[in-house]
Amino acid sequence: MTKRIITAIIGVPILIGLLVLGGYYVTLVSFVLAEVGIFEYVRAVNKILDHKISYFFVFIITAILILIMKFNYYATLPALLVCLMLVFCNEILGKKHDVIRGIATLFGFVYIPVMFGYLQLFDTIQYGIYYLWMIFIIAFCTDTFAYFIGMLFGKKKLAPEISPKKTVAGAIGGLVFGGIGMVVYAIILKNGFQITLPWISVVIVGLIGSFAGQCGDLTASMIKRDTGIKDYGKCLPGHGGILDRFDSILFVIPIVYIFAIYTFAYI
Repeated sequence: MTKRIITAIIGVPILIGLLVLGGYYVTLVSFVLAEVGIFEYVRAVNKILDHKISYFFVFIITAILILIMKFNYYATLPALLVCLMLVFCNEILGKKHDVIRGIATLFGFVYIPVMFGYLQLFDTIQYGIYYLWMIFIIAFCTDTFAYFIGMLFGKKKLAPEISPKKTVAGAIGGLVFGGIGMVVYAIILKNGFQITLPWISVVIVGLIGSFAGQCGDLTASMIKRDTGIKDYGKCLPGHGGILDRFDSILFVIPIVYIFAIYTFAYI
């Protein structure tokens, strides 16, 4: 617990500072998170693959995807299609052909650099920084209250074969407080920054984001369980790796971005 607190005290202000600065600082955050995250992912899945994914290949493609999303995010989908072709051309032309490795590689590109790359897109939206905070508010409220409510009232397991400690009560509590957290944040925006968003949409994005975040958490846990690892890494003392700490956030990012592009006109 002490390590977790120290890591949070040091890491959170740095992360907040870089996100507030925006621009290339957010690109730097996205790049570092994506590169470390893809390393953790490949190291995990390589444990169960007959033929290993190349670290060099995924590092290069991850960097290219982050840069494409920075300078021309409309090209993200075409870039992913090119990635699909590159991955499977490599499988066809290589000495060892493995369709499972190809699928795992392509999933990794969507799961990590594309998800983290969306952090940069909030710079393209008016008042994007206020939307960016929603990601962390939803994830924090969901994770925190799911833990405490699950600990106090949880009896029925949610998905014991994936994450034995998660309970139905905790999941519902996280969902409810994800919505409440967004309502509180909306009140702060209105009274402190004169930014008004439709109340019903704020509640909906809180609930959907919370649900997505919990699915993100379980997705990361499912990969860990299938690959036989406890944590993705040790770069964040007390928390594990990047994917251990940002697993729920990864799934919340695109939800909040969709919400942002359809509601910023209300501000």
